[in-house]
Amino acid sequence: MSWDAYRNQLMAVESVTEAGIFGLDGSTWTSTEGLKGVTAEQIKILSGSSADMNTNGPKIGKMKCMLLRDERQDTQSFCMHLKTSASDGKLAVCVGQTNKALVVVVGSGLGSKLSGPVFGVVKYLRETGY
Repeated sequence: MSWDAYRNQLMAVESVTEAGIFGLDGSTWTSTEGLKGVTAEQIKILSGSSADMNTNGPKIGKMKCMLLRDERQDTQSFCMHLKTSASDGKLAVCVGQTNKALVVVVGSGLGSKLSGPVFGVVKYLRETGY
């Protein structure tokens, strides 16, 4: 399966508006238009310590975010839950981490609707060595 197929699978979820997969080295594996501005520095921050994110609030592309909950070490989640700022629409963001990549999904509504699909992709990628 190509990386675009994983992105399309995530985009098929009703509340998802943006999706992307980014290498931990900062490379873009696949992305919708709204996440094309994600930088290597942002990936480094998102894959780092959640304590640093509590202080500074990470950005995803041009969207300023607030960390709500970090469950990347939870084997039933592997996700970090964020919310964009009011100026960016208070959108839900779910960032899943594999051994080699971050799976990023942005959407409307409850973040819990995003975490299930992200978990499925992240779990599969972890099991296949990614």
